[in-house]
Amino acid sequence: MTGNGETLLQPGRLWWNWFGEQYFVPQYVAKPRTEEDVRQIVLAARRLGISIRASGAGHSNPAIVPTPGIHVDFDEFRDIVSFDHDTLRVVVRPGIRVGDLSRALKEQGMSLNNQGDIDTQSIAGAIVTATHGAGITLPCLSAQMIAARIVTADGNILELSAEKDGELFKAFRTSLGMFGLIVSITIQAVLSYNIHKRSWNTDTEDCLESLHELLRDNRTFWFFWLPLKESADLYELPSGAVSSKATRENDICHMRVYNAAPVADPPPTVGPGEQFGHSSAIYPNVYLPNFREVEYAVPFASFEQTFDELRALFKTKYPEALYPIECRAVKADDSYLSAYSERDGYALSVSGPMEESSWGLLRDVDAVFERHDGRPHWGKHHFMSPSRMEKLFPRYDDFKRLRREIDPDGVFLNDHLRALFT
Repeated sequence: MTGNGETLLQPGRLWWNWFGEQYFVPQYVAKPRTEEDVRQIVLAARRLGISIRASGAGHSNPAIVPTPGIHVDFDEFRDIVSFDHDTLRVVVRPGIRVGDLSRALKEQGMSLNNQGDIDTQSIAGAIVTATHGAGITLPCLSAQMIAARIVTADGNILELSAEKDGELFKAFRTSLGMFGLIVSITIQAVLSYNIHKRSWNTDTEDCLESLHELLRDNRTFWFFWLPLKESADLYELPSGAVSSKATRENDICHMRVYNAAPVADPPPTVGPGEQFGHSSAIYPNVYLPNFREVEYAVPFASFEQTFDELRALFKTKYPEALYPIECRAVKADDSYLSAYSERDGYALSVSGPMEESSWGLLRDVDAVFERHDGRPHWGKHHFMSPSRMEKLFPRYDDFKRLRREIDPDGVFLNDHLRALFT
């Protein structure tokens, strides 16, 4: 219920993320339902002298959420505030899931401009970690946020927008919750559209040879490299239901292209490996949380060399590694800490089983990415240090300065973030 901060605080209880890798018991947990609830929770934290971290759907791999202080759970703060059909803008609360928002937009004649292949994250979490889809003309989800309201460490509401707040907003877009607690987000949507998706398998050499043509000629193209015959089953890729140009069973690529069509157009006839429907239904896939993942975005021009090195690493040192490598191109944006900050990038996601042995593979993969100036997806495991951050992000020091100005006492930090951003 709405009330003063102390009445909103309940004894802490065990929380764990989607993968079960991160878990903790805070001193308190709070489930706000209104902006005033959020403000009172922050004021209570200041009176008690304890820290705050918030969670949405818990889809991030790293220890972004754990805190000894107050865990703010946004699961009950997930409604839609308003639609504006003239500007195609929607205002939402932070806990709403990407899929719920996307389906609600469909009912209003709108779509998200782009989204990834998982839609069960909270929209706030997806934005502040720079989660993305794919397409050389399509930036990450952070770029779709044009305004927000946050409660800062002093308990005041701060209204931010891309139009009036310039550099501060660029820093805020991918801020991992370090600037304050989000109470609403304004998303710039687009007119509703359908997607015609085609999937097929082919040899890796054929994929690489046609890579730039596929990127240029399709709204979205991405592929999974399948090192072994069994690899497709791990991500539930439809290996048996798509056409195949592959001449072998392993070291092949599962290819996907997505092209938009107006909702008024008649649906095409679809064949094996094809789907057609609203963007909210075609983008997402079902993944079981059975993997440990890193993802880095290298400069666009470095993709082929990076991919070749990862492919060779799997073939020579890890020939039994099963998990596909997912590869997606993403357009540059202006967020300070986005993996695509001021440069077009190519994201490569590498996974292993939820076993201790996976860390050796992921550290070797990280070394490849470090050689090619790979920047991390903040919702995935990474091995960042301040020295690497300084090298990779031109606005790193500016981000830290703005973070200190917004939250000088580090109310919204935890151990994981403090190591990189103080």
